[in-house]
Amino acid sequence: MAAHLTDLARTVLRRGRHSHQPDPFETLGIQLRLTRLAAEIRHLEHNDGRWARVHHLRAAQGAYDDVLAEACRLLAIPVQDAVAPVRRLLAETELRSRGWSW
Repeated sequence: MAAHLTDLARTVLRRGRHSHQPDPFETLGIQLRLTRLAAEIRHLEHNDGRWARVHHLRAAQGAYDDVLAEACRLLAIPVQDAVAPVRRLLAETELRSRGWSW
């Protein structure tokens, strides 16, 4: 009986490792970072008085693009080789079509 339980446990663990479902907590963490970065970008776009605004905006957009790429890797979505705004739009569209929101 113990051998059967051991085999069952191995099978369950093996299936769990090969599952294509991402960890829900990792997914939530990425969505939270995307939310924060999107809010920062919106704030920077509407704040004309900030010193070095363009520098901060580019840094925030770069971080946002990096987190989008991380989300795409998590879901095995190929990242298109295009200029940043097009790549960003394609990644956002694909993630939203899979039920992601931020």
